[in-house]
Amino acid sequence: MNMSSTNPYLNVLGQLNLDELNIQQAFDYYRQRYQQSELAQQFVAKSCAIDNDVKEHFSVGYCDRTMGKHIPKARTYEGAAIRGSLQRAGLVRATGHELFRGCVVFPTYHENGSVISAVGYRVGRVRTSDKLVVYWRRPEPNAFVDVGLSLARELIHGQAFH
Repeated sequence: MNMSSTNPYLNVLGQLNLDELNIQQAFDYYRQRYQQSELAQQFVAKSCAIDNDVKEHFSVGYCDRTMGKHIPKARTYEGAAIRGSLQRAGLVRATGHELFRGCVVFPTYHENGSVISAVGYRVGRVRTSDKLVVYWRRPEPNAFVDVGLSLARELIHGQAFH
């Protein structure tokens, strides 16, 4: 007998652990991209909107819209799992666009090392529909249902008007 079929609670815990891993990897990727982006580093150095204490943050990241190219396609099992995990967390929209696209990202960590929130400052061109500052807070485990409903509404809305 499969343990997961007898205890759905363990299924949820296993999924949360994978979600935690995917969230951490996303912010690690952003940090790597920041270290490779002179544009993002200059933006942080020159920005008046970012406090000097925050500028020295050790894990500053940059979302240059390339993470999706490094994740397997959504048609694969692995790609669908990773993308679904990032959607549940609110870091990727149902359309595939990253929440922090075009932003320098400053994550906040829990004492256990997990990312619990982040703030992003838009770099370069800002569209009228984009916010200059983007906030993200990691959903509580029971909030995944609400996030799922929100994603479903976003998909329905997007399909109705495209």
